Amino acid sequence: MGMRRIVLLAAGGLFIACSSSSGGGGSSSSTNSPQVSIGPIPVAAGQEITECIVIPLGNTEDFVIQGADVNLAPGSHHLIVYETSDPVQTTPFSCTPFSQIAFGTGDTPIVFAGKEQESFTLPSGTGLEVPANTNVRLEAHYINATAKAIDGHGQVTVHGVPKAQAGTFQPVGFAFWGTINIDIPPNSSATTGPLFQAGTAGRHLMSISTHQHHLGTGIQVWESSASGQKDQQIANDTDWANPAWTMLQKDFAFDGTNGLTFDCSWDNTTTQEVKFGESALDEMCFVGGYEYPFTGLDFCVNGHCKDR
Repeated sequence: MGMRRIVLLAAGGLFIACSSSSGGGGSSSSTNSPQVSIGPIPVAAGQEITECIVIPLGNTEDFVIQGADVNLAPGSHHLIVYETSDPVQTTPFSCTPFSQIAFGTGDTPIVFAGKEQESFTLPSGTGLEVPANTNVRLEAHYINATAKAIDGHGQVTVHGVPKAQAGTFQPVGFAFWGTINIDIPPNSSATTGPLFQAGTAGRHLMSISTHQHHLGTGIQVWESSASGQKDQQIANDTDWANPAWTMLQKDFAFDGTNGLTFDCSWDNTTTQEVKFGESALDEMCFVGGYEYPFTGLDFCVNGHCKDR
């Protein structure tokens, strides 16, 4: 099996790791619960930073992930963990949020969550496959809106079984769809209006989540049989800091013409025009979720998809 890259988000659970004031991290492993962590990362009052490290995931065998837990310290905007072929680098280094995904470098998000605590379990008969002895790149984005310094920290524990014990399963991948056409005038409200993205024929959507920044007032998502239709609402997130990560009651099968309709809204309370960008002072409008069977990251922006 060739090396591919995976993105998980910070998850909680066992924490047995090296750490230091310079903001390192570490990994530990039990047979069925590999775990990684980053921090403490010092974040000054009013500071926004993104730091990365590369460490082993800790799985000594090919592994099938069946669930995970999320636990981020206050001040964390998100923490992403990428499977990577990069060598270990435990000293934190400055990195750009989402660049591994946005520029199509091959990194593949597997879990996307931007809230402090979250847990998920994949449906029976599905799983995320990772090769033995995987290195992971942890990308930690912090925003300290307080008047005092804080220490950023995040942990990931993934739960599953060695592939040799997994039996037959559908390999899971990730879809990440959105728009960069965001332009919010000062002291104004704005919305994208309904946007439609068709899914890939033969794939099945299993879950849904959303992502926007601090001016966001909501993202609504519907399953749509065609552009312009809102057949069934599957997300209605009104708190940008606590987006849902919802496993759908029934998989949504894509046939190449049906897909998702989504609508993002904002309230710009600042005196500056706000547009799309990776900084938390900019804005985003993305929806994502698990799909099977996995054939690579399905990344679409403004209706244009990277590999289709």
